[in-house]
Amino acid sequence: MSASTKTAAFGITTLLTIAVIAAINFLVGGVGFGNIRLDLTEDGLYTLSPGTKNILSRISADEPVTIKFYSTNDDRVMPNLLKPHARSIEDLLLEYEKQGNNNVVLEVIHPNPDTDDEDKAKEDEVRGMQVNQEGDNIYLGMTVKCLDQKEVLPFLSPDDATSLEYEVSRAIAKVIKPTKTIIGFMSAMQIGGNPMAMMQRQRGGEAWAVIQQLRADYEVREVPFSTDKIDKDITVLIVIHPADITETAEFAIDQYLLGGGNVVAFVDPQSLLAQAMSSQQNPMTGQPGTMINGSSDLSNLFKAWGINYKKDMILADMNYRGMLQGRTMPTALQLPAKAINQDSRFTTGLQAFTLMNAGSFGIDKKEGLDATTLASSSEASEMIDTAAADKLRREPMTNFTASGKKQVLGVHIKGKFKSAFPNGRPNAPGVSKETGGAEKDATKPVATATAPPVAVTTAPAAAAPAPAAPKKDDSLKESIDSERNVIVFSDADMLYDAFCLRQGDLGVGMVTNGGNLPMLLNTVEVLAGGGDLIQVRNRKSPIRPFSKLKEMREEVEEKYRPKLVSLEAERQKLAEQLSKARPQIDLKKGALIVDQGTMNNIKEMEKNSVKIDREVRDIRKEVNKEVEFQKTLLKSLNVLGVPLLVGVVGLILAMRRRSLTAAA
Repeated sequence: MSASTKTAAFGITTLLTIAVIAAINFLVGGVGFGNIRLDLTEDGLYTLSPGTKNILSRISADEPVTIKFYSTNDDRVMPNLLKPHARSIEDLLLEYEKQGNNNVVLEVIHPNPDTDDEDKAKEDEVRGMQVNQEGDNIYLGMTVKCLDQKEVLPFLSPDDATSLEYEVSRAIAKVIKPTKTIIGFMSAMQIGGNPMAMMQRQRGGEAWAVIQQLRADYEVREVPFSTDKIDKDITVLIVIHPADITETAEFAIDQYLLGGGNVVAFVDPQSLLAQAMSSQQNPMTGQPGTMINGSSDLSNLFKAWGINYKKDMILADMNYRGMLQGRTMPTALQLPAKAINQDSRFTTGLQAFTLMNAGSFGIDKKEGLDATTLASSSEASEMIDTAAADKLRREPMTNFTASGKKQVLGVHIKGKFKSAFPNGRPNAPGVSKETGGAEKDATKPVATATAPPVAVTTAPAAAAPAPAAPKKDDSLKESIDSERNVIVFSDADMLYDAFCLRQGDLGVGMVTNGGNLPMLLNTVEVLAGGGDLIQVRNRKSPIRPFSKLKEMREEVEEKYRPKLVSLEAERQKLAEQLSKARPQIDLKKGALIVDQGTMNNIKEMEKNSVKIDREVRDIRKEVNKEVEFQKTLLKSLNVLGVPLLVGVVGLILAMRRRSLTAAA
């Protein structure tokens, strides 16, 4: 066979292979024949997670779940952007039906404009989105129903594609469970919503998104900040910014934990939200709002739990710098996945945290307790005081010395806890433990007075009142088992909407941003006795960030940072000297007071300032040059790596074939 004939045969074989693959793709993928899919993604992005399968296994055959999927399929109104998204949703729901073992029934309904199916979508509270001036709506939502329990997902935006399985599985889990778990929360801030402000349509009336999200899945109960007892039917207690908390309330938390509860706490050395709320006016009186201390602590509890925490110190991290008010700041932390514990059920799969003016924890070993770090800083970090942190809002950091060690930002403590109040319930200020009355100051002399003698009438002595019996101390001294859990983070602002959510790309609503909100939902899910939804919620996004490029830039910047910091400090010093050395104006004569020596110094300092600016620019150019070189190298490896590998394998096979032929 000639070479040209071989080439032609090879070309025909290739074309036939492509045609066969295309035909199979059309029959299997386009038509959906048998809903056969082969998931070759690294993390199994298109396969139902074990958590979802566990939830589906709990559906009773006598009480099946019905999913109604409403998807407009009229090409005249359905945007091209949503067509593949609708198809992927239907594929996913077919997987639910398949894995449900006849306990999940899927109904696909196409509510096109001016049809009976559109009326069905409206009756089921699926939200329409207007797409043209004629008023036509499209629908892309679903309902999940079991007996008389129903959950509605009104509109499934492409922005939420990565959380779609979680939303569906959560809806199924809710409709098959008739009673809700009780979650409690307490805070010095108004995070649960202000009903009075909501009625008057005032700003600040709505609850934080994290509370709204919890209310969608649980019975959420607000615990008064001044409480002296916490109900035992609360499964998880969330404490957010406990500023100026009393010992009585700390004792209540202590006894709740020892009695079988679980605590999730967020303290803060400098809460931006507390500062903002303190400056707001009271909508009823027009007066300034209640002052809220910017720092918070659980000093007695932390001591018993083995946590060291300074409530006036803030973490600055040069590697994990984020944005705040349009400026890059080392106290606005953006933690990447490598700073988050991927082995903990509370934080597994989370890719990023946002923290603002966070503190840090030191951990002491306590008998019976095990501590696990959930989030940490980089080694290029140091602790600064609150005054220095405030200064960073106005000017860049010029004096930075890396500690060389990672700081703990979040910790999980588990085991058998001992009471933070071994002597029992603390007393209210000024109240005696023995009598319940005001304590006498033993150091204060008792006043006496001399009086003239008077006639005294003898009368039977009245019986002295019997001393009150000391109140029995029935407080718990240690936890009832060794399965109690405490989760603590060193920032409370991280739960605020602005650091948990972002506007969706289609403008439909807010979507989850980063891992702050999923982390708390994960934690509550685990501590409330679940855990299946965590495997679903933390599915990775099919859109991967260029994390390697970011790491390379951080490494290059770290190499040049000491020189940049030194130059910045020198420039700051020159600027101060220049401001003092400028010629002064004689107001009486209206003339400049000029000293030749001063002018020479000014010229020299200006010359040095220009020199420093030039050095800074040169260093930044060098940084960009190194980063670009590494980017080019990485791209080249990605583009040429596979062809080179295939070529090498082909060459090896050809050489082997040739050697075998020669041997024959």
